Amino acid sequence: MSAAREDSPSASPPPLVRLRGIAKNYGNVAAVRPLDLDIHSGDFYALLGPSGCGKTTLLRIIGGFTEPSAGTVEIDGLDVTRLGPEQRPTNMVFQGYGLFPHMTVRQNIAYGLRIGHVDRAEIRERVGAIIGLVRLEQLADRRPDALSGGQQQRVALARALIMRPRVLLLDEPLAALDLQLRKAMQEELRRIHQSIGGTFVFVTHDQGEAMALANRIAVMDAGVCVQEGGPEDIYAAPKTRFISTFIGDANVLPGRRQGGRVALDAGATFPDAGADEAIVVVVRPEAIALGRDRPSDLAGAIRLTGRLADSVFLGPYVKYRVTLENGAEVVVHSQDVRLRHELVPGERVQVSWGLAQQRVLVS
Repeated sequence: MSAAREDSPSASPPPLVRLRGIAKNYGNVAAVRPLDLDIHSGDFYALLGPSGCGKTTLLRIIGGFTEPSAGTVEIDGLDVTRLGPEQRPTNMVFQGYGLFPHMTVRQNIAYGLRIGHVDRAEIRERVGAIIGLVRLEQLADRRPDALSGGQQQRVALARALIMRPRVLLLDEPLAALDLQLRKAMQEELRRIHQSIGGTFVFVTHDQGEAMALANRIAVMDAGVCVQEGGPEDIYAAPKTRFISTFIGDANVLPGRRQGGRVALDAGATFPDAGADEAIVVVVRPEAIALGRDRPSDLAGAIRLTGRLADSVFLGPYVKYRVTLENGAEVVVHSQDVRLRHELVPGERVQVSWGLAQQRVLVS
C-alpha cells in the first residue's frame, strides 16, 4: 500500500510552528540543547520547567527576539529563522506588560494599529471588539495606573491580540499576580483562547498553571526537552524521575530489578521485565489506598506496612504521611475523611496500590 500524500485529505495538517535542531549557546553555556518541537494551529502550548531551564530563551527564539545558535524555525510553512519579530506572524505579551502610562486603555490597545496606518474606522471597530472580548468596556478610558494587575494583564493581552497574530507568545503572563487573581486570569485566558480559536504558546514554571491551561506541554530541564505530550499523559506516565516529582506530587521508592523481578528497598516485590539495574517506582499519592494493618483491609498488588506519622485535612482530600518499616515515607491523598477520625498517629497501617498505577523508572 502506498503512503498517503501530505496534501491528501487523510493526512494530518502540518504544524503551524516547526522547530528543528534548535539550540542556543551563550559562550560555553548551553541554554537550549538541540531539540525538535511541533506546535499545531489551535494549540494552547506550554513550555514548562524550573528557572534557568531554557524555556524563555526558546519562546524568544520563536518570536525572533533571540537568534538560535543552530537549527531552523518555520511558521506557517515559511522559514523565519533569520527574520526579526516585526517580520513574523507572532506577537508577545511580556511579564512586565509594557503599557504606555500616559495612554488610556483604548489608546494602548489601538497603538499597534495606529502605527500600522490602519484606517480609523477599522481601528474603532477592532478596538471595540477586542475590549469586549477581554471585558474591559467600563475601563476603556482609564490609564494603567488606575487598573489592577489583572486588568493591566488583559490590556496587554488585548494589545497583542488586536494585531491578529498567527501565534500569540506569553512569557510567564500570570507570574506577577496573587493566587486568587492568577486562577481568575487562567479562566479568562482559557475563555479567550476558546473564543478566538488562536494558537497560544506560553512559558510557565507553575505545573498547576500548565495543567490547567495547556492541551500540550513541553517539560524542559537544563536546556533539554525531557518530555512532550498532553497533560494527562505527562502526569500519568512520566518518563523520568525529574518529571514525576516536578509535575504533581509523587512517591519515589528505590529498588532493584533482577531476573525480571523488582525488589523494593521498602520490602515489596513484583514482576517487571527489563535489564538488571537499580530502579525507582513512582506512584501518585491519590493512587494509594490506606487502611489498618490487616490482610483483608486493602486490595492491591503492592502492599507495604508502616506507621501513621501525620494527617492533614485539606478540604477535597486528607493528606496522610506513613513511615514505612525501612524508614522511607509515603504520602497518601485520600477522600475518605472518616479514616482521619479512626486512625491515630503511631498506629500500624498498610498502604497498597496496583501495578497499573505505578511507573518503574531507571534510577
